[in-house]
Amino acid sequence: MATITRARILETEFVEANKLDEQKQPITDKRNSIENRNSYRRRVTWRPPTGDRLKANVDGAFRKESGEGTIAVIIRDKVRNLVAGSAEIVRATSSLIVESMTLRSTLILAKNLQLGNILFESDSLPLIQAVKAKETVGEIDLILRDIYVLVEGISNSGFTWTHREGNQLAHQVENLAINGKLNRNWTWDQPVEIREIARRETQRNFKETMTNQNGRRVTAIVEFQCTSH
Repeated sequence: MATITRARILETEFVEANKLDEQKQPITDKRNSIENRNSYRRRVTWRPPTGDRLKANVDGAFRKESGEGTIAVIIRDKVRNLVAGSAEIVRATSSLIVESMTLRSTLILAKNLQLGNILFESDSLPLIQAVKAKETVGEIDLILRDIYVLVEGISNSGFTWTHREGNQLAHQVENLAINGKLNRNWTWDQPVEIREIARRETQRNFKETMTNQNGRRVTAIVEFQCTSH
């Protein structure tokens, strides 16, 4: 629980600090600050894994009014080929439960397909911090225990956190699924929305690679990794 509390406190402090800074700033500086943050969000994108590693992006959405959640998994290689994917509707009582169920489902999929050397990426910071620290967290304790057991059976596995903007493809999959717009063969016959996001990510990665080669600073996502044997 301490990890979840720390994550929420840090997030709250960050938001409040930004508000105080903006109150002290002249109007022009405030406008520039907002534009800089928006520009940063636009620069954040999905990054392909290095070498022969795979990356599994996971995302979950929860609808309190219906008590339903959607879990989405996208597994890709370094050249952005879709290796595997899944999406399903589940029953849940909170967003954190859905996010943890999504990660567990992804580990099960990877194990069933005998996939190793894989990086699991989520935009749920409290979940990633809990998994990294191998903590027990009240409402998701049983799911976390499953995750800790499953990850031991996947060689060279790791966990990483990214901003929501870096997890757009998985987010789009769960959005289509929860609205009943995802067909059963979507991994083979990909909807135009998924193809469009993949195209934009490819273009943005290419532009950033060229920028980096020209010696300019490139914004990178924050990554937390661990290895199991």
